[in-house]
Amino acid sequence: MSQRTLALIGLLALLGWSSAAFAQQQVTALSFGQAWQQALQQTPELLKSRAQVAEAQGAVKAARGHLLPRLQASLTGSGSNGGLNVFGMKLNQGVATFNDFGAGQFNPTNPSSLFIAPDNLNNPGWYRNYQSKLELQIPVFNGGKVWGYLDKARAYLRAARQGDQFARQKLTLQVLGAYEGVRAAQAFVGVAAKAEAAAQSYVDITDKLYSRGVVSRNDQLRAQLNLGDVQLRRSQAQAHLGKAVEQLRVLVGMPEGKPLKVAQSLSVKLPDASLVDLQRQAQADNPGLRALELQLQGARAGVTVARADYLPHFNVVVSREWNDPSFGMGGRPSNTVAGVLSWNLFDFGARSGGLDQANAQVTQQIAQLRQARDQLRLKIDSAWRDVRLAQQRVQVRELAITQAEEARRLERLRYEKGVATMTELLAAQAELDKARSELVAARYQEVMQRAGLLLGLGRLTPDAIVASAGGVQTP
Repeated sequence: MSQRTLALIGLLALLGWSSAAFAQQQVTALSFGQAWQQALQQTPELLKSRAQVAEAQGAVKAARGHLLPRLQASLTGSGSNGGLNVFGMKLNQGVATFNDFGAGQFNPTNPSSLFIAPDNLNNPGWYRNYQSKLELQIPVFNGGKVWGYLDKARAYLRAARQGDQFARQKLTLQVLGAYEGVRAAQAFVGVAAKAEAAAQSYVDITDKLYSRGVVSRNDQLRAQLNLGDVQLRRSQAQAHLGKAVEQLRVLVGMPEGKPLKVAQSLSVKLPDASLVDLQRQAQADNPGLRALELQLQGARAGVTVARADYLPHFNVVVSREWNDPSFGMGGRPSNTVAGVLSWNLFDFGARSGGLDQANAQVTQQIAQLRQARDQLRLKIDSAWRDVRLAQQRVQVRELAITQAEEARRLERLRYEKGVATMTELLAAQAELDKARSELVAARYQEVMQRAGLLLGLGRLTPDAIVASAGGVQTP
């Protein structure tokens, strides 16, 4: 081989190593905390809950504003040739004279002058007025309607905040499921790799034994067929891993095509309490349930608002205005103070219909709250039992792997000695592969069952997720 060829091969090897090293450096090792924070910034559900909180804050601000006086400014330009309107404009402007009553046409020596229609009063001609006005409206008593609106807005704001907290906890469960889904998928790939290595060793054994005439061609073909099946399962596991990674990438908002891997092993802390205590804690702390309770308070405040329409309303109005025949902000000033008492005595059932609607909303909220409490109690009971079952399942699967490994070892020795058949050896290996896969699934289910119980308790926060550094452990 020439020196030029050797140099070319060395260069290609160096480039291949550099590319692999560069690709390895670009793989993002994502911790659970990082995944949760990134999902928190861009998940649509969280964006929606924040918008609902902001909307409720705006409602509280608007309700408070109705409790305070309102100052309005207005500028009105008007023109008329009606006698009463023109005289009123001049009177407001302070420019009315006796001649506006037709004094120029009155002759005191002529008794019939009293019956003459004055032109200046009846036909004054076109006249303009520009009115600038400041008006202060002071609410005094509105039957508790404004306070009812404020109580309703405050209740819905607190409910929205509880809903936002609940949405965060559900996001924690979603991120945990995606994160652990990647870890489980990586573990399944590891299980498939072990199965492939075992299948390859069986091919090597049958090739040697067949060359010595110890086993038949049928065993050799069966071992090769088993290797193909195992390789297919490994490809399926790798495809599933790709889907799990893509799901996590979309959830946390990472760029498409950027490789990532999970960097932590996770577990979920549970409070040491009895089932009865956990159910009691869930009824008190679950933010979804608290949101429904606050919505019930808001609905009851809506009844107060509806009942306020049956009571009289009293407000004070203080105004100052300027009237001028020409456009501007000047003119003759005048002041007005008024107290306005209004009472709707009859409206053909409009108020009673609104009160019926408000009472019906309270009834619906009570029913929804009662249903949610019952469902939560059953959910905690089911989750508590599922957690214990998941723990037991993990212990059984770990023991099953130990037993399956020993059974596979013995079957291999028996096969190598010609006592066992290839069918028995492959059956033992299949049991081991199954036990390993079931342990991966059991560990995933245990983490998610514990997280589901914490979600029902209203305590599924990132602090409850215990993370430890370390790669994926393949059973």
